[in-house]
Amino acid sequence: MSSAKTSLVPDFTQNPKLLEQFSDKGPYYTSYPTHGDWSNQLDHADYVESLTDFFSKHAEDPVQLYVHIPFCAKLCFYCICNIIVTNNRERMQHFVNYLFREIELLDKVFSEIGVRPNIKEIHLGGGTPSHLENDQLKQLVNKLGSIADLDGIHEFAMEIDPRTTTQDNLKYYSTLGINRISFGVQDFDREVQEAINRVQPVEMVDELLSPDVRACFDGFNFDLLYGLPKQTRKTFENTVNLVKELAPERITLIKYAHAPELRKHMRMLDTNAFPPAEELPLMFYDSVKSLTADGYVWVGIGDFAKSSDEMAKSVNEKRAWRDLGGYTTGRTHDLIGLGPTATGAIGNAYYQSTYGINEYYEAIDQGRFPIQSGFKMDSDDVLRREVIFRILCDSSLDYKQIESKFGISFETYFAQEISSLANFKKDGILEFGRDSLSLTPTGRFFGRHVARVFDRFLQRAGGIYNISGP
Repeated sequence: MSSAKTSLVPDFTQNPKLLEQFSDKGPYYTSYPTHGDWSNQLDHADYVESLTDFFSKHAEDPVQLYVHIPFCAKLCFYCICNIIVTNNRERMQHFVNYLFREIELLDKVFSEIGVRPNIKEIHLGGGTPSHLENDQLKQLVNKLGSIADLDGIHEFAMEIDPRTTTQDNLKYYSTLGINRISFGVQDFDREVQEAINRVQPVEMVDELLSPDVRACFDGFNFDLLYGLPKQTRKTFENTVNLVKELAPERITLIKYAHAPELRKHMRMLDTNAFPPAEELPLMFYDSVKSLTADGYVWVGIGDFAKSSDEMAKSVNEKRAWRDLGGYTTGRTHDLIGLGPTATGAIGNAYYQSTYGINEYYEAIDQGRFPIQSGFKMDSDDVLRREVIFRILCDSSLDYKQIESKFGISFETYFAQEISSLANFKKDGILEFGRDSLSLTPTGRFFGRHVARVFDRFLQRAGGIYNISGP
């Protein structure tokens, strides 16, 4: 069995201090600054200004397009996404029509600038994009063709729900140009699935991924959650072993975040059934050890990829990147978001659309983008984002590279931060070179902790994180 293979992952769980610190709350840095530091003062005019400024100067830069489809057929009790549970096809078509109008708003901006964006990646997320009927999805893809050269798309990804998708659906998606599919697996244990209201036996997923279906796509992604009700260290180990047998090209392993104050349906989970907090680091450690022993490359944080996958290659070549969806291959650094709650990163600015579907419709009716919040970075923010992302993507940082790109003396500019990193060396988290730092094998479990030291917003709040600190 694959679980019997050896792994070179160090066992940090034998160090009580590190074990305690592993589960510290803190940013995962899909953006910098993080969403909590964005402003609700930005609006349509700011967004148009950012689009105009960026595409006037960087029309050839490759960009990604994210489209948020908020509809789901069933409610999953763990879900923190912005969703609407409905099977009303007229309601869904109504939304699709408004989405088309938002695409037209975007097309108008590009026409006024006189450019066609160099869109190289598209991601359909949600919600459940596969909850759209095939004809609705075809309409959407055709509409996206008005702003994107669909023949030039390198990665066209789509999230699906195995419970409401068939092999024929998957084959149809591939005819539309979709070449990567993402499954929300979460867990394969029956008791856990019943507890979270998402019953999808491993046999269901296995049947979908027949050889002829696999041949239609460049790769498959699986999302897993640990920390769910009824999970134990042993049951989650079984889930990981089943996932390895299904052999997705990429795996994202995320700790469940219980936030019933934000998502009322989370109150339907039995909090008494959650695994003990002290087991969570062990579940994550077991998973890293198991996946890397089976040949998966640990991309960073909770992401893994087969060595043959472009994601793993991008890490080895130090070109991976972080964006609002997590790790990317680094092909694109800029992201346009469409649909309610969609986020985007355009040049030195971040934006997010309104959460409410009615507010979304109202904005489109008024001929404006439904921008709810955002952040315009200054030069210090851009520099710190680069430092944080390089640490998380490369597990190391080359001072000279940063100095060359930003025209600074790294050790002078970040003197306070370098001093704060000393404890990480003492705890075996970091190693320092003449002009560099790197995470040790143990330190890879604490990349987020190291990255936080360079977060000026945490500094202002007195939140510098040190493993050995108080």
